[in-house]
Amino acid sequence: MSLFRPSATDRTQPSVPARVASNWIELLAIPIASALMEAQPIFLLLQLIFLRLTQSINYLDVGSIVLTLLLFHWWGLWGYHRRQQRGHQLDYEVGMHVTSFDVLGIILGLLLLGLTHYYALGDTFTVVFMIVLTGWAWKRGVDRARGGFSDDQLILFFKIGLGAILLVLTFSLLGDIGSTYSINNELLRDLPIFFLSGFVALSFTRIGAARKEQARQSQTGMKEGSSRWIVALTITWLVLIALCILMEILPNAILIMLLSPFWSLVDWIAQFLLLVISWIFYGVSMVLNWLLGWLNHLLGPAPAPPAFSSQKKPQPKSLSQIHLHQNIADPTTMLLLRLLVIAAAIAVLIAIVLFVKNKRQHGEENTLPEEEEVREGLDMQQIRRERRQERQQQVVSSQLEPLETNSMRARYRGFLQSMAEKGGEFGRYPTETPAEYQRRLLLLSAHKLPAGSTDTPTDPAILDEFTRAYAQERYGQQKPAAEQQNFLRQWLPHLFQRFSTYLNAAPRPVQKKPYQPSRWGED
Repeated sequence: MSLFRPSATDRTQPSVPARVASNWIELLAIPIASALMEAQPIFLLLQLIFLRLTQSINYLDVGSIVLTLLLFHWWGLWGYHRRQQRGHQLDYEVGMHVTSFDVLGIILGLLLLGLTHYYALGDTFTVVFMIVLTGWAWKRGVDRARGGFSDDQLILFFKIGLGAILLVLTFSLLGDIGSTYSINNELLRDLPIFFLSGFVALSFTRIGAARKEQARQSQTGMKEGSSRWIVALTITWLVLIALCILMEILPNAILIMLLSPFWSLVDWIAQFLLLVISWIFYGVSMVLNWLLGWLNHLLGPAPAPPAFSSQKKPQPKSLSQIHLHQNIADPTTMLLLRLLVIAAAIAVLIAIVLFVKNKRQHGEENTLPEEEEVREGLDMQQIRRERRQERQQQVVSSQLEPLETNSMRARYRGFLQSMAEKGGEFGRYPTETPAEYQRRLLLLSAHKLPAGSTDTPTDPAILDEFTRAYAQERYGQQKPAAEQQNFLRQWLPHLFQRFSTYLNAAPRPVQKKPYQPSRWGED
């Protein structure tokens, strides 16, 4: 039984016990990346509270926060495995369950923070935030261990962290003037780590869930692509960890000197993009100016005839002089022409989009009459023959494959058949996974099975071990371990006997209809 197998989540998921080849994703990659992401906004908020509001020193650095979150994440995984191994299931919908193991972890976390920050124990604010950080880290570790590869909590904290960073940025923009300390240095350092670590954590979570689904369905077609993506993410993850360590160790002056070539490259790329965009706008403006000048030439008023004097003969004027004396359109006319051109361009664009959309819709609609015409042109006997062959293939495929007598799949098949014979809701639904059927069966039998003796394992523990062994053999193509087989060989008959004795479907009440005489006058 592996310690780092994917955990079950609260929402509907496929069968849990499929072994994932990359267990280090759940143990190392996701905890470290998520801890790095969540530590940045916490540190920035502490900097804002201590250095701006309370005018004191913040003794909790980023490294301490990351290690605290990481410690409780691993502690939660360990506690979740211990409960699964013993067959204990906690109902978290009722509320949080604080066990002695959790209390021990909280005490160890507080002791670790106190010993590493003994010089700050005289500060009341630091002690209070240590206690708050420890409690929240414990709650976060329990939820992450129980959630497995679920990305809901990760996305939620990314949104909360982004809001906290925006809040700190607002205070930084409003309060840096006249202040002896600026938080901009921390913002410039923590913002890239926050976004990059969030991207890595979310990507590893999605890949872990995808590989878990592949292992469950015994698929091998996507392993090559996912393996390449895992290699790229692993390199990014290692670079991110090295970058965080360097930012914690090196001073700001050396970091600026090391990052100056990178910023120069980014500046050069930005200038090149601005140059390309400016040339594009220049070309568009030249075309528009030519078009507007042509329209102005067509719509402009004719030149006024020159006034002749009775004493002097009019001198002939050159073509350039006549052009200079031409009246130019007023600014209002030019503005209207520009608006008309822009509106015409937008109308043409909308017309093109609508034309393409209607063409696609008509193409999809025309395929249905074509299929009907092809179907009408076929021979009736040929259609019946094809349908008969399809039914025969379905009958052949629906037959159960033969299994070994002592295999877990054969035992699980017999267990399902016996539960289906009981009727009611005890049978497994066709769309139900083994893990979902196990949870539903335990809920149905919770009030019907009497409490067993202390010497025997509990019914949920035996059923969980049975489901896990079946899924491992069915989806993972692996035989259960010898210890697991001995356990099931000893206690499965005990579980089957209790189910067959105490689980019986309640008979449905017969509803008697009131007597109604026939409208024809006959009974």
